[in-house]
Amino acid sequence: MIGALGSCRGVAFRLAAACSIFLFVSCRWNKNVTEYVYGKTPVVEIGSDVLYAEDIKQVIPLGLSEADSTLFAERYIRNWAQDVLFYQNAIRNIPDTKDIDRLVENYRRSLFEHEYQRRLIDQKFSSDITEEEIEQFFDNNQRLFVLDESLIKGLFLKISNKSHDLADIRNLYTRMDDESFEEIEKYSIRNAGRCDFFYDNWRSVSELEVLLPALDKPLEVLLKEKNSFEFKDEEYLYLLNVSEFAPKGGIEPLDHARTRIRGLLINSNEVAYMRKIKEDLYEAAMEKGRITFHQRKNK
Repeated sequence: MIGALGSCRGVAFRLAAACSIFLFVSCRWNKNVTEYVYGKTPVVEIGSDVLYAEDIKQVIPLGLSEADSTLFAERYIRNWAQDVLFYQNAIRNIPDTKDIDRLVENYRRSLFEHEYQRRLIDQKFSSDITEEEIEQFFDNNQRLFVLDESLIKGLFLKISNKSHDLADIRNLYTRMDDESFEEIEKYSIRNAGRCDFFYDNWRSVSELEVLLPALDKPLEVLLKEKNSFEFKDEEYLYLLNVSEFAPKGGIEPLDHARTRIRGLLINSNEVAYMRKIKEDLYEAAMEKGRITFHQRKNK
């Protein structure tokens, strides 16, 4: 990186010749004395705009050779010079800046409001949501939690159909205890199989269906008939044990919706909090006579 910085300084001299006309013209356009940043090394200057070696150093990607660093710096300086010259030219050729000034002021105002709101929420608002609040929201808003796809909890195994331990695995995969899980996991590791435990979290039926061979019936239909399945193809045996099934069109399970509900409640509380802040500011201003209403007189 030190070499890259040294190359940046060398680039300044090579660029000076290429940009001499630009620099000469820009100096004529801006006769103000340039104020340099203390402790930084100027590389290129166009009027009052200055590019420093330290700024170039920060954008040069790590790991570049000295030659590539020099090439990168040259391109960066040239692009910077072009942008500055174009911006200066734009200012000279747009004398009426009322619309731009208005847009800038509106954007500046929105930035201040956003930052102030963020600080108020961070400092004074608690985002803790109780389990009681989550359950109450879930119970009172069931229409928001109608499933557009079926969900299941369970265990999925994909193993070679030539395994010598298939009888043991068939016996283990429907048992939902820690000892069985441990044995299945060890077997999968030894035999390079696939083992997905999801008894504690919901998965979409479509997500599991793509892992299975071609079926005579959709998995969602089969799930209405039983909860343990065995499928085969030429190479593999596929075992699926389902502990819970939430069908499409039904109500989403609370433990699946909990994270989303917490987000909705936090957002709702923040909106209510900010609304109260604004209402309090308005009422206080009205009491102190800080707001003046100008009414047109009837003709």
